[in-house]
Amino acid sequence: MNQQQIELLLNNPLLQDAELIETHISWLLLTSGNVYKMKKDVLFSFLDFSTLAKRKFYCERELMLNRRLAPDLYEDVVAINATEGGLEFGAYQFDSIDFAIKMKRVAHNWEMTRMLKDERVQPEHMDSIADKLSAFHQDSIPDKALFNPIKALDDFSDIANYSEELTRHIGTSKMDEIMDSLKVARSFLRRHHQRFHYRRILGFTVDGHGDLHAGNIFLENDKPIIFDCIEFNDDFRKVDVLDEVAFLCVDLEAFGRPDLAQRFATSYQAGNRTMVTKEDERLFNFYKCYRANVRLKVTAIKIDNLPIEAHADTLLDQLNRHYELYHKYVEILKEYDQETSN
Repeated sequence: MNQQQIELLLNNPLLQDAELIETHISWLLLTSGNVYKMKKDVLFSFLDFSTLAKRKFYCERELMLNRRLAPDLYEDVVAINATEGGLEFGAYQFDSIDFAIKMKRVAHNWEMTRMLKDERVQPEHMDSIADKLSAFHQDSIPDKALFNPIKALDDFSDIANYSEELTRHIGTSKMDEIMDSLKVARSFLRRHHQRFHYRRILGFTVDGHGDLHAGNIFLENDKPIIFDCIEFNDDFRKVDVLDEVAFLCVDLEAFGRPDLAQRFATSYQAGNRTMVTKEDERLFNFYKCYRANVRLKVTAIKIDNLPIEAHADTLLDQLNRHYELYHKYVEILKEYDQETSN
């Protein structure tokens, strides 16, 4: 989908009252009862939606994967078809111009990010999310493939591909610190690769969600709905459960709620004991560092790929908060390195 096609959809009399939300990779059209999510024609180092066939494939994959955690939210994949003078959602045709995931709409009031800002998220919500995630992970088939430290470092180091964007928004000195931190990650992976691998043998790597932050959770009537998992890269979704838990913890800390992050981690551990050694605690901090790294990269991409009115200063504030967290986690990794060396 492109901007011109979105405008044609909005000209449809049946959709003129719809609300449009734009992200760096999608458009979401919100009607009174449904949400239609359309993928942009974009290509990044980690994602490729650049052809119609790929967008159709990933729409279908997104539907299938997200029905694991939110079966009532994800309804169907629909086509976008040309009409006389416009576009409409409908059944697939040989000349359909694009595709959308059709979902049930949940009121904005239940968005976890909004509830965090309004201070409506309670410790008990963390228990509910942890219980749901723990059960989901235990039902998942473990991935016991060999741990690949080179790939892990490549994923961590992908942030270097966005040095120009990050430097523009956080400055040269902070970007230099980020580049230096890649050496710290390399050292950590070298020292702990055996434990990373052994955790895979133990079954702690699952086909999970892969993008577990507050923006992908509703707390409708205090019951969590976890949605929008990673569909475009299986490796990003097949993660150690500590990695999955770490992502939401980082997000909660970025919202200034380390208490909720600790409650969530503790509650998850109570239902699914996966942090079993002192070394696992160090791996957990590494995963937090990696997730803050990812948030830095993605936020920089959003700033450069969204119109300024779509984010104003909000994303810049997020970028700086995630940088501060990233810096904190890197310093802890350095302390681990010093302890191991002594």
